[in-house]
Amino acid sequence: MRRVSLLFIVMLSVLSCFAQKKTDISAGYIPTGFEAMAQIERLPVLYPAGTKKTRIVSYDASGGNGFGLFQAMFKKYVDRNGEIVFFDAYGPGCLYRQQINIWINNGVGAKNKGIRIKYYFDDEAVPRIDAPVYEFFNGEYPPINEPFVFRQKQQQFGVAYYPLSFEKRLRITLADTLLVRMEQNNIEASCNWQQFDYLAYPAGTKVKTWDANTVEYEETVKKQWAEIGLDPKNTSGNQSVEKTVSLRPGEQAVVFEHKGEASITAIQLKMEPFNPETFYHTHIRIQWDDLPLPAVDLPVSYFFGGGGVKDNKWNDVFYSLLFGFDAQNHSAYCYWPMPFWKRATISLVNNSTENIASLTCHTSWKPALALGYPKKETGYFRTKLTRDSSPGGGLSRQDFAKPYASAFYEKGHGHVVAVNIWSGNFWEDGDEFTYIDGSRTPQIHGDGTEDDFNQGWAGAQYQKPLWGALENGVKGAYRIHLNEPYIYYNSIDMRFEYTNTINRGEDRPRKRTGTDSTKIETEFVVWYYQSSEDSALMLTDSVDVGNSDSENVHAYTIAGQKDLNTLTQSYDSYESADDYDVVTDDGRSFDGYCEFKVKLSPQNKGVRLRKRINRTGNGIQTATVYVDEKKVSVPWYILTCSEQANRKERSFDGWFDSEFEIPAFCTQGKKQVNIRVEHAQSIKNELNSYYYWIYCYQ
Repeated sequence: MRRVSLLFIVMLSVLSCFAQKKTDISAGYIPTGFEAMAQIERLPVLYPAGTKKTRIVSYDASGGNGFGLFQAMFKKYVDRNGEIVFFDAYGPGCLYRQQINIWINNGVGAKNKGIRIKYYFDDEAVPRIDAPVYEFFNGEYPPINEPFVFRQKQQQFGVAYYPLSFEKRLRITLADTLLVRMEQNNIEASCNWQQFDYLAYPAGTKVKTWDANTVEYEETVKKQWAEIGLDPKNTSGNQSVEKTVSLRPGEQAVVFEHKGEASITAIQLKMEPFNPETFYHTHIRIQWDDLPLPAVDLPVSYFFGGGGVKDNKWNDVFYSLLFGFDAQNHSAYCYWPMPFWKRATISLVNNSTENIASLTCHTSWKPALALGYPKKETGYFRTKLTRDSSPGGGLSRQDFAKPYASAFYEKGHGHVVAVNIWSGNFWEDGDEFTYIDGSRTPQIHGDGTEDDFNQGWAGAQYQKPLWGALENGVKGAYRIHLNEPYIYYNSIDMRFEYTNTINRGEDRPRKRTGTDSTKIETEFVVWYYQSSEDSALMLTDSVDVGNSDSENVHAYTIAGQKDLNTLTQSYDSYESADDYDVVTDDGRSFDGYCEFKVKLSPQNKGVRLRKRINRTGNGIQTATVYVDEKKVSVPWYILTCSEQANRKERSFDGWFDSEFEIPAFCTQGKKQVNIRVEHAQSIKNELNSYYYWIYCYQ
């Protein structure tokens, strides 16, 4: 009888494993909202072709520090109801992260706490959310409350991580009689910032628009966030290996090794002695399958969020949702899911000058029968540390060797899921510039480094599940991009701008022990997943508008032409580099349409259409796109600022690379298509184009 019972239990266990494999991971399914936040196991799965992280932000493209201007930067347009629209995006998509600062000094919220924030879904006339903005970010508007919203006590900034999915469109506005008066009288308030990050999914993706009455998976995420330090993933089916080693200086040991298909779910270390020498100079090295180099090769201090020896955080306690360390317990943890298919090896290397008497590594892993990942649609877990420096830390005006700090560069196909910054003499007003897939316009542009890490006004020591800092907004600041990762299909180049602000002696928050006062230093740690394939985006054609040979080859025609001109403009500039990336190009503007034929790869999984435009004075633009006479359901929507006047030699508006995603069902199996772009709406009643690039997803 006992044998029968035991056999029955084993059979149930095996069946459970197979069931989990089928339901947990599916490359073709795209969860959104709380469902995506809860399913941390899905982090390694690559996103379907055409999925993009997008940010709507108040930023100064001239490179100046004027991104707090309400009229010129924060506001995008005024709708027919007189409400200030500052976020407008077409779906399918999901808004995952909101960071806003409107409360202090000249911020509009400081002038009137009764200003309301409204969320309009799918072109509905009545907002589904209508709340005082002050109360909304203070968690006083159920069901949107803690722990998913946060407003800093000094009212400097607010953050929301309550996901809002939308099938067709999402518009967010501010409404108040004060704002109407400011608009009528052109009053320019100057302390208003916002960064709203969302994922845009390919046309046709099934996304259910947010409804306050349906909050599936919310309790799961709340539980995950309430138990920081524990593995937030489902641990059923886990197996574990624990190994304790002692290491003399220069020695290394393999603490985990597995052959076959599986995934690591947790790595937990305990080290004796736990001191600056061992914390900063013991390396963790992880190798996957047949990759020629280790995917992880970092000091444990950086890997678990503690920075380098100059940061002197070895004696702290740091907890985030997916990694951290506790100097009091001499321990560290990470819970990133890490799939592999042939073999995995974790080694620890003692590069310190001390003997490590005891180093225990407890590794949890799941066999493929418990949790399987589709290899072709899954990325390998990787990390990278990027160090950069430049003269200029103590000077009032510095001609930097380059106008930015390099934070992360990679070629291939993957997505960035976490970033940690450490710095010395780096001023937080520097903006983020992240260029993706070769675009010369940063797809992600920030309005201050501390804001990019969810803080404001230099930042402070917060430890939230997805963001915070061990010191401030530029030293030990971290952000986990759990569900709005930086998705790249052939390359990513992440930069943070140097500013011309003087680093005076009293500016202790920006100083760093061991960093020369005349030098700026930065260190960025990036956690990411990347495919073993080189690229998933291939250039198959290009159209040089205004060039007769190129136009003839592509059967380019235009209706309603308004102008043919040659312009010399710059792309988004850096504060220390006026007119950055200057280009001279010729192009055409029209109020009718243009059309042209382009070559494709028949095996494409969709097409990305990129064009260079001159955005000067034309702000918000909308076009209708047809592929072989069939209308694409989502419009080509370009949302840029247009009201900022030139400041001396800085031009606010200039070249802008705008992109449009054509879904696979319009292009698959075709070697050539005809594309027509029709003018629908714009400030100047015209569209323009100077160059087109046609990329195929593969």
